[in-house]
Amino acid sequence: MKFAEIVWIWPQMLWLLCLLPMVVTIYIRRRRKMTAPSSTISWLVAIGKVQQASYGSAALLLLGLIMMTLATARPQAVLLVPQRIDAVMLVLDTSGSMRADDVLPSRIEAAKEAIRGFIERQPASMKVGLVSVAATAVVTQMPTTDREALLSALDGIALQRGSALGAGIAVALAAVLPPGTIPLQSILNGEYKEPAAPETAASTRDSIAIVMLSDGAGNMEPDARAMAKLAARQGVRIYTVGIGTPQGAVLRAQGLAMRVRLEEDLLKLIAAETSADYFGASSLAELHRVYESMGKNIVFRQQRQTEITGPMLLIAICLMTLGVVLALVRSGRVA
Repeated sequence: MKFAEIVWIWPQMLWLLCLLPMVVTIYIRRRRKMTAPSSTISWLVAIGKVQQASYGSAALLLLGLIMMTLATARPQAVLLVPQRIDAVMLVLDTSGSMRADDVLPSRIEAAKEAIRGFIERQPASMKVGLVSVAATAVVTQMPTTDREALLSALDGIALQRGSALGAGIAVALAAVLPPGTIPLQSILNGEYKEPAAPETAASTRDSIAIVMLSDGAGNMEPDARAMAKLAARQGVRIYTVGIGTPQGAVLRAQGLAMRVRLEEDLLKLIAAETSADYFGASSLAELHRVYESMGKNIVFRQQRQTEITGPMLLIAICLMTLGVVLALVRSGRVA
């Protein structure tokens, strides 16, 4: 569990903080009058007492006053609570452009290496599946807790022509959702049509996530945007990872040369459509960091608001009590 942000039920009460500088000014003037010296020696003694007794206790009292003022605004902490994840479906782009070497040793090899690290960091109870996407999308491994089978499937993936990212999303959805939820055959046959009127979105399936790694060069049906909307209607988030650089690399095949660049727009759109996140990576080291960060984002997803007025008031009282005690112990009076 960790904090995401703090919101205020009565934010107008925060204006009281503007009065604190006036309180500090009054306090300083009061201390100066109380320590007005009649001689140089008494002045030095007074200053010493002020420094030893007053400043420390005054700081504690001020902090306590600030905390008490904040408490009057009734703060609520928005907590990110660890959400149980039952299954993650990895969708790996295996189109020809993934052999580009702008990410060393190549986009596909860097992607595989990062995926291995991602798999190894997941809890043993989490099921992970794998979809390979080129001209067609194929489930190379259904969601499983068998890590050896999953890694073996990953090693066996080879590059092919074409890039049907939309098909990859549809196949991944069909693999993790209950049978019959996704009209997969009509989608793959080109018969699927988006609903004319917006459908009621399903409640977010926090226990399921899809992670797509691609250079964004989708060029075949079904439309990836339409499939992202379908995922959103099913409440499934699709986290996208863009691998490559804006400059790209030149690929040569059959006497032809073509520069292939990272195309982020489609990947960002897919993530945004499903209320997930997009991550960019232009090196293997960045890919490892992305998967580490993404793992945290997937786990810490459920939000819960908890009012923390009570704890904040308790801290304020403790600080002010400590300030009073410190003043009494050192000078015999409250600062």
